[in-house]
Amino acid sequence: MKLSIYRVLSFLLLPIAVIFSMAFLLFLRAAFANPLMFIYLFLAACIAIYTFTSFNFLVRGIDAKKILARSAKDWIIVNAIVCIIYCLAGIFKLFIFYFYPAKIEEIANQLKINGGDELKLSVPQIIQTITAALYFLLAYIVVLFTHVILSFQFIKQYNYLFQKQSAV
Repeated sequence: MKLSIYRVLSFLLLPIAVIFSMAFLLFLRAAFANPLMFIYLFLAACIAIYTFTSFNFLVRGIDAKKILARSAKDWIIVNAIVCIIYCLAGIFKLFIFYFYPAKIEEIANQLKINGGDELKLSVPQIIQTITAALYFLLAYIVVLFTHVILSFQFIKQYNYLFQKQSAV
């Protein structure tokens, strides 16, 4: 049952990982002009790497019973830790917006002012869009966090699939 859930969650995470990968490539050059963007690019890269490496672990390791390199396990674990940090930061952000809904209205008003006449949305429509995006973020965080927890369990359970590095 857990493996079926893990498989479904893996396939749910893949499209978002592709989006994170494309965002990383698109905004990499812009990050050199604004170094603060490197933090967000780092998070996007780690989430994409985690998703692809854990999917590789599922397909090639668990399903095909192929031996994986020890580094595959390390890639999954390190990037999973960053994903947990991302999830915790996202939950913190969601709590702030939940307990201070005036922040969403403030952001919507600022977007309307900055957008000028080109922005055809009204402030209530912007608030509705931001709220929908926050619900999507919550769903994504729940899926990602659950997937990470299951990954740790399966890495422990299928530890024999990771090849030991030989001493040279």
